[in-house]
Amino acid sequence: MLFVIFHVGDDRYVVDAKKVIEVVPLVKLSNFPNTANYVAGLCNYRAIPVPVIDICCLLDGVMSRAVMSTRILLVKYTDYRHREHHLGMIVERATETISLELARFHRSAQRASENNVVSNMMTDERGIIQWVDVDHLLSRHDCDVLYGSPTESGE
Repeated sequence: MLFVIFHVGDDRYVVDAKKVIEVVPLVKLSNFPNTANYVAGLCNYRAIPVPVIDICCLLDGVMSRAVMSTRILLVKYTDYRHREHHLGMIVERATETISLELARFHRSAQRASENNVVSNMMTDERGIIQWVDVDHLLSRHDCDVLYGSPTESGE
């Protein structure tokens, strides 16, 4: 299976390449007030405002560095109501894809919690690789703040 690999500090993470719409350079973001500290802002993607989160901040509490290898992964995010949205993920050292065998991944102990961002993990000769589940990046509350609550959207 094909993954996009990135780093948070010295740790390696992957996302399913099928969830990635496009990898774009780090661009200036518009402010998105009254959101979680890991929400970096909004970007304009083909005339659509897209929320962008900082993965380093979400996973490690530290903002991503603005260096050449820092990118925005535009991904397909399916929320808890099974609605698909665009979501931007600021990631560091996202410069390659990697093919990994699914059988090598093991279920994460974190999977049982609500904040189950890391769904599975595996090891190789360089250490641990953690699989980020794009659809579990946001809590229900943060999803409602970024994309509107069920009552705001007429549900």
